[in-house]
Amino acid sequence: MLVERFEIVSAQGRGQYGCVYKALDTQLQTYVAIKVLNSALHNSEQAISSFKNELLLVRQLSHPNIIRVHEYYFDQQLHFITMDWIEGLTLEDKIAEKKLTSQEIIDIVKQLFAGLACADEVGIVHKDLKPDNILIDTEGKVYIADFGLAALKNNDNSQSIIGTPYYAAPEYLLQGKVNKSTDLYSLGVIIYQLCCHSIPFKGNSLELIIDSKLSGNIKFNPYQARLKSLKALVLSMLAANTQSRPESVSLASRLFESLINKNAKRNTRPVMLFAAAFVFFGFIWVLTTVDNTANTDKANYSSIAILPTVMNSETENDAFTDFIHYRLSHVSNLRVIDTSRVTNLLKQLGLNPPLDKAKVELLSDLLKVDALISPAVIRTGGNSQDVQIKLIKVDGFNTNESLLLNAPLDDKKWNSVASQAVKNLKQALNLKEQAGKSLLLSSPPSKALFNIKKQIELGNVEVAKTKLQSLLAQNPSLAQGWLVLGELLLENNLIIEAEQAYSKVLQHAKPLTYSAKFASARLNDLAGKVELAKNDYLELIKAFPYNIELKIALAEFYFFIEQHSKAEQLLLDVVKLDPYHPNAWFMLGRAAFLQGDLNKAVDDYFVKALVTAKKLKNPLKEGEALNAFGVVYGQQGNTELAFDYYLQALTVRQNMGDSAGVATTMTNLASLYLAEAQYKQAEDYLEKSLDIYTQLGDQQGLSNSYNELGVLAEEQALYQKALKHYQDALTIRINLSNQMLQAESMNNIGFMYYMLLNHEHALVYWQQAEQLFQRIQFPIGIIHVQQNLAQIELSKGNWRNAFHLFNNTLKDASALNSVEETIVAKSYLAKLGFLQGGFKQSFSELESVYQQAEALNDVRAIAEFGLWLADWSMQLGLKEHAISYLEKVELAVANNGNVEYHNKHAFLSRYINDQLHLNNLQSQALVAPDFAHQSVYIRELIYAAREHLRTGKKDISAYLAKLKAADYELQKYQYIDYLELLAIQQFLNKQWQALQATLREAELLQRNMGGYWRSFQFDRLHAQLALANEADSSAYTAKVDKKVADLLNNLPKNAERTFLSTLSYFELNDGFGELSAND
Repeated sequence: MLVERFEIVSAQGRGQYGCVYKALDTQLQTYVAIKVLNSALHNSEQAISSFKNELLLVRQLSHPNIIRVHEYYFDQQLHFITMDWIEGLTLEDKIAEKKLTSQEIIDIVKQLFAGLACADEVGIVHKDLKPDNILIDTEGKVYIADFGLAALKNNDNSQSIIGTPYYAAPEYLLQGKVNKSTDLYSLGVIIYQLCCHSIPFKGNSLELIIDSKLSGNIKFNPYQARLKSLKALVLSMLAANTQSRPESVSLASRLFESLINKNAKRNTRPVMLFAAAFVFFGFIWVLTTVDNTANTDKANYSSIAILPTVMNSETENDAFTDFIHYRLSHVSNLRVIDTSRVTNLLKQLGLNPPLDKAKVELLSDLLKVDALISPAVIRTGGNSQDVQIKLIKVDGFNTNESLLLNAPLDDKKWNSVASQAVKNLKQALNLKEQAGKSLLLSSPPSKALFNIKKQIELGNVEVAKTKLQSLLAQNPSLAQGWLVLGELLLENNLIIEAEQAYSKVLQHAKPLTYSAKFASARLNDLAGKVELAKNDYLELIKAFPYNIELKIALAEFYFFIEQHSKAEQLLLDVVKLDPYHPNAWFMLGRAAFLQGDLNKAVDDYFVKALVTAKKLKNPLKEGEALNAFGVVYGQQGNTELAFDYYLQALTVRQNMGDSAGVATTMTNLASLYLAEAQYKQAEDYLEKSLDIYTQLGDQQGLSNSYNELGVLAEEQALYQKALKHYQDALTIRINLSNQMLQAESMNNIGFMYYMLLNHEHALVYWQQAEQLFQRIQFPIGIIHVQQNLAQIELSKGNWRNAFHLFNNTLKDASALNSVEETIVAKSYLAKLGFLQGGFKQSFSELESVYQQAEALNDVRAIAEFGLWLADWSMQLGLKEHAISYLEKVELAVANNGNVEYHNKHAFLSRYINDQLHLNNLQSQALVAPDFAHQSVYIRELIYAAREHLRTGKKDISAYLAKLKAADYELQKYQYIDYLELLAIQQFLNKQWQALQATLREAELLQRNMGGYWRSFQFDRLHAQLALANEADSSAYTAKVDKKVADLLNNLPKNAERTFLSTLSYFELNDGFGELSAND
């Protein structure tokens, strides 16, 4: 047995630095790994000294994917260290089996990146990373071992080489130089080996290996197709020149995630690529360059708009304009404004053709066109009529009108007249189409089809659908008719029927025509064939590079496949061509928002969307933009501005009868009222929006309302009810195949399971939510999930992991200028600091966050953080401070607080007024039904038991019986408080053996936590146990003195006396009570 503590169980293997054994730690009754260092190293005092220094650094590493080093010992002429014991295999063993799937390889690499990123942040380099010192447990979790052991090889030559040559960077092998990419290079070799089942370098000597590394002649041929996308990253990690490698582990990790996500197959889902309305839905969440689609140099194209045809009578259908548009839209270097857009703009501006000079100039400016075409049908006698087409060129403030065509018109001459008009226009504008156009003009459809399309434009969808089905029954080979039907069916979410219609297009349309290619794009999109669909859209745009609506369609496609940066780049090309496009600026804001750039969304894009809407006098788009402002300002924590913009949006949308928009804004207003704990107002808006969405049959809207009803119930601590609403929302969102909304729902469901004390279900849902947010690259959503995961780590006593997660989210939220997430991270980091004894800084940090919440009028945050400050004050004996904080939040809790806040406030008030007695707790349930209630219940019992002991009484068994029955899985530091009381009772009863077991359990838990500020109480009891066993207690007494001195130095000003008095609540003959009395 080593140091009278570690009992060797079995030898596990020998490595470069020594032998590894499995051992039993008899003190803690747990298995550990012991690495006994090679005897050859013992004679090098410098090596041992360097190792001890590096070990001090390594012990700072706290990450789930790094094996934790416990202690260094010298006993029986042996130098050894103790580490966590991991039951499993080395990565070397796993690679040798050749059974790893691509997903298992991806999971392993992700964990390796995570562990190395943690080390990189604190400047620690492994120097000998290889599969042999990477362990994988039975659950697939990865652990990096042997951090710090490389120091054992250091000697007088500071350039000495440590590590395995095949995995070491060339500059390290040649000169012993260590840099930020040293471990990254080794990881590159490991990824290569995982993917290709071999080492990328050859040679049976160090010289040959170095030559192979410097040659750069590496072939990356993975066994599994999914891993081929990693080629560029792996080769960059293995670059001989350090400057050619990724700048950091974090950057390489992000590139890896991007490549893997890019290669992931998306789910089949309905597409509505021409839908412009985007719903921002409240507060609870929810690396490539764009393909070169066209050269949009102004010298290469012209732009025109076609005015509605002036007809002989108001009853006649203006389908001729659509026919002219159809023919002109196939001219590759001509940008033709969509006819419905021209019609809507005229209506919004209150204009009717013919237009005078000023109105022509206004229209050409808003549409950014060089010319207008003005057709008119003139009756010439009997049933005969002529068509007269005028061309109005606009050059600044100069307009020039000329006759483009004057010809007889009847149903049989539409195509010939249109062909002549196109020919004359090309001559007038000097248009020369590029040779070798990739797509051909489809055969012109019948006049009947254009009459049907006009009915659709006018909103007579059912009439149009009936006529279209009749037309196709008479002419089943009409490809353009099937295309129109497919679009109608798709808009109504009839996916299977739409696919059948698109298939008919491919059956009857000629190859390499617009109709065939567009139908192919739709079919590939619906089938989830992302790359094929994208290529189809890109080929369409290549053939018609100035077709704005095609680019809008592709941008919507990018949104649906969550490639938001590509959508943004494409839309920037759109506004360069068409700066007053009614949808483009709003869509750009949407893209920036979904990438987490809130400032760009509101300052660069949404403001232009609003200006454009006002200039176009388009109330629909104005309401849309105003609503978007509300969303962004709400996300940034500026509730006053958010309310203002939402109310403006609501007024605009109500005035124009936009029911869907009204429901959306009402849902968003409900979110704001929820944030301010005004539950009645929130419920009123949610019920109204739910009614509207039900009437409209809007499934996504319904899911948003159910989600907000879940938030409403959650805020009132009605967790089962909230869970049901969140599940209802998720069911709808799964059917919608919207990954962002699904991720939002999964995150919310996970939190409800957490509050209902089901941490296993919580983790399952949070992990799924994180994967979805990562896949769609939505940073705010990732932050929310990681903060939830951090909270569960905090509750389970894994404080190092919690700190790591909260600290990372603080950096990410700050970079995104996201106020709410920043406040959450700062508050919990302050809480962790308080739990570990950093009182002064923690109070200062939380005070700052509290003041920020007051400035934002965030009533929920004011109540929560005010109660924290009151509680912390009472724990340190600062009663007056506690009373002050409770008075500050009393109004907020009384008027707007939920059940959880009321319970906390009532408990702290009773504590301050010395009303914590067991008889007051008899009526409470033994185990409360959820986290919030049980937390208060446990703490009230603990505080009451302490006050009972303070009176001089020595029996707290009644309190302990109730405490023993509680569920502490998510209440670990309160479990430590319970163990403190249990140990005190055992000491008072002189139950020495039971006391020893309790103290051992508390020590193990506190080691996992990384230190709890009340640990000195256990040291006091340890000293008493030593005295009872007639052993030396001085070591424990010294620990008490040091810990208490450190705590006193961390107290707020003039708090020492009350602090010591508060903690002297039980009788112990160790002088602590006298210290508090005489301080």
